[in-house]
Amino acid sequence: MKILKLIHYKRSVFSLLRGVFYNIFCFKLKSRGLRIGKNVKLTGNFKFGQKVYISDNVKMYSNIVIGNNTYVDDNVEFRCHKSVEIKIGENCTINRGSIIIGKVNVGDDVLIAPGCAIMGANHIISEKNELVRKQGMERKGVVIENNVWIGANVSILDGLTIGEGSVIGAGSVVTKSIPKFSIAVGNPSKVIKQRN
Repeated sequence: MKILKLIHYKRSVFSLLRGVFYNIFCFKLKSRGLRIGKNVKLTGNFKFGQKVYISDNVKMYSNIVIGNNTYVDDNVEFRCHKSVEIKIGENCTINRGSIIIGKVNVGDDVLIAPGCAIMGANHIISEKNELVRKQGMERKGVVIENNVWIGANVSILDGLTIGEGSVIGAGSVVTKSIPKFSIAVGNPSKVIKQRN
């Protein structure tokens, strides 16, 4: 038991030291209590709040804002174009293997379970005689309001809002905006209940 505690303590110390290094030498983040795990890749512009924890193997590209006391678990990827930003609020948890792409605004106290895909961008497909990859992208954006729980392996498509206090069931594909305090499940997701 003592060995496990020692390993955990050593890991915590090294993540704090990496946080100090990133704060001072790389990005001048001014984030007290920043912790950064192993093999983290940060490219672009960042603004981190206080006591942010970025776990192992996380990749972040371009404009990322993360609020206080937010935890980003292993193998999460943030990717957006220079013209937009990904904004994560305070007291959020983004679990392992999730990906957030494009223009995304996540409120405070949001829980995102493992394996989620939040797509704040989409390919333009209007011209049938032109290759899809040459038609460009549109970025309407995704808004996830405060106090939302998104279950494991959920996909949320571009241009949608998940209302405050909502719960999205595991494995759902969200193709329409979800009203506040709703429980939605399925593919495509449907509101099955309101939270009282």
